[in-house]
Amino acid sequence: MFRKKIILSGLLVVLSSGAMCADIDLKDFDDDLMRDMDTAIKDLEPVIGAKNAAAANGDAELLRDGFKQTEDYFAKKGTAADAVDFARKSEALTATVLQNIAANDFDAAATSAQALSKSCRVCHDVYKPLTK
Repeated sequence: MFRKKIILSGLLVVLSSGAMCADIDLKDFDDDLMRDMDTAIKDLEPVIGAKNAAAANGDAELLRDGFKQTEDYFAKKGTAADAVDFARKSEALTATVLQNIAANDFDAAATSAQALSKSCRVCHDVYKPLTK
């Protein structure tokens, strides 16, 4: 019975998230930026694992700048405070990744990069449209 309640609660969250996405017009969002960020987030963990500080910094800096642009975009929309919050949290995680790389603490950088990747998925669950 408890398991059914959890599944139903999860389903309600997914359904309500889908409804949120339908309410926001994203046709003017910079798709190229998001594709670049998608490439960077996929590359970040492997280059951190390889202890390639230069490549990891490049990916993290692109992500940091992209999250700032995303924050500004949704702030101007005025109807997506949670998207602004997602972007700010991701900016903070990216700053942590950069700090860990600067300290040559690649284990901590990897942990922060994993959390960052999850943060991207959470926002996409709500805001990534299936079609534009």
